[in-house]
Amino acid sequence: MVLDGQNEPHIRLEFLNYPRFPLEQDVFKSEVIAMVEHLMEVFRQNRTVVVFTDETIMLQNNTEIDPRITHDIS
Repeated sequence: MVLDGQNEPHIRLEFLNYPRFPLEQDVFKSEVIAMVEHLMEVFRQNRTVVVFTDETIMLQNNTEIDPRITHDIS
């Protein structure tokens, strides 16, 4: 992601609540959040953002800035 000169390697995942066998919205959200929390551990991510159609949630382990994020103020 690039924002305010911060260059951060990232991936983007999209999850679909399959219309033929839809989950209740709260179940869908909790399953997505559980998966994202697991991926944060696997990829050693400190912080991530989950965007649902009705809300945006930031998950973080602590408030420190990841040293892998570079700041280019050209």
